[in-house]
Amino acid sequence: MWRQQKMKLDRTLLGAVAVVGLALFAIGGSGFALAQDSGLPMSGENEESISPGDVGLSEEDAVGIATTEANGTVEEVELESEGGTPAYEIELVSADGSETEVTVHADDGTVLDFETEDEYENETEDEYVAPGDVSLSEEDAVGIATAETNGTVEEVELESEGGTPAYEIELVSADGSETEVTVHADDGTVLEFETEDE
Repeated sequence: MWRQQKMKLDRTLLGAVAVVGLALFAIGGSGFALAQDSGLPMSGENEESISPGDVGLSEEDAVGIATTEANGTVEEVELESEGGTPAYEIELVSADGSETEVTVHADDGTVLDFETEDEYENETEDEYVAPGDVSLSEEDAVGIATAETNGTVEEVELESEGGTPAYEIELVSADGSETEVTVHADDGTVLEFETEDE
């Protein structure tokens, strides 16, 4: 009698263990399924790469735009996303060894940035320069800047940047975008051209 009750109890315990085991398996399976369907990014999944097929401007056209802005041999071309904006960064080296980097919008061909390696870029502070100390007048500098981009002149500053006298000219276009053109105050060279981009 005692043996029969013990066998019955063993069967009950075994059944309970089986039920608990099935329940745990079901929960574990669901957890696994949830983990699969959670949509959490895998490592590297958020990295965005740009290929020439994703943009409206070809590399050849971008180089053509850059070489009209600056003379030199093309050393490097990179297609990157800058703050969500697709852009070609084109590096040119002139005959005298100076380097210029021109950034061209990879869809509409707009020159977003134009930067020439010059001593003024290594500046520690800006110094005041009197208009009589430079060869180029403010009017001529503004003329050079407005030939580079359309817009209303908002501000003109004449400063010595790391020993190089330069006019910094800020212009605002009809759509509200701002462009700063830096013009060498002696020879009229455009040292930097930067457009504020959203």
